[in-house]
Amino acid sequence: MGTGEVAVLGTVAALLGAIIGAAGAILAALAGGRVQLRGQHQQWRREMRRAAYADYLRAAGDYAGAISELNVGHLSESEFGPDEPGRDDDREQATSARVQEGEAYSMLRLEASPTVLKAAKDLHDSLRHWHWRTLEYWDNPDLSHQVVDLTGIDGQLIRPLRDFPRGFAAQADYVDTRLNDYEAAARLDLERPR
Repeated sequence: MGTGEVAVLGTVAALLGAIIGAAGAILAALAGGRVQLRGQHQQWRREMRRAAYADYLRAAGDYAGAISELNVGHLSESEFGPDEPGRDDDREQATSARVQEGEAYSMLRLEASPTVLKAAKDLHDSLRHWHWRTLEYWDNPDLSHQVVDLTGIDGQLIRPLRDFPRGFAAQADYVDTRLNDYEAAARLDLERPR
């Protein structure tokens, strides 16, 4: 093998080494970029989950507050006489809060883990039952029976409503417990490494 052949062979080897090195660098950069994108996506999902959890907690708290105000308004009415405009405002506020809570619950259903979703469903149901019981107590004590009679639905469907506590303080405590359960489940889920 002559000097020229050795030089050509050396050049080819150097060129192959450069190509292999460049390909390795490109593949490493692609792999690093992919890992970085995956990390960013996971971070984005955590932020979305946190926002959904916080939005639902806020909306549920607002709804509970509106129902409580509705009860307080009725209690003060029974002591001091009717305040129809105030009652209408309280009803509108409770209805608006119910809509906001429902929207936040819908978004939460897309993002939540099964554990958080179970706690949220318990809270959602207890808020709806409390609102129903409040309207039933103050406006129409036979509302549940009338709904069953008018719609023909199975009375078992409103069994959870019948099992809901009767007294105002017991209802508020029941909902507050569900609110705390949801908050604890959400916090635990957010702290869990993924």
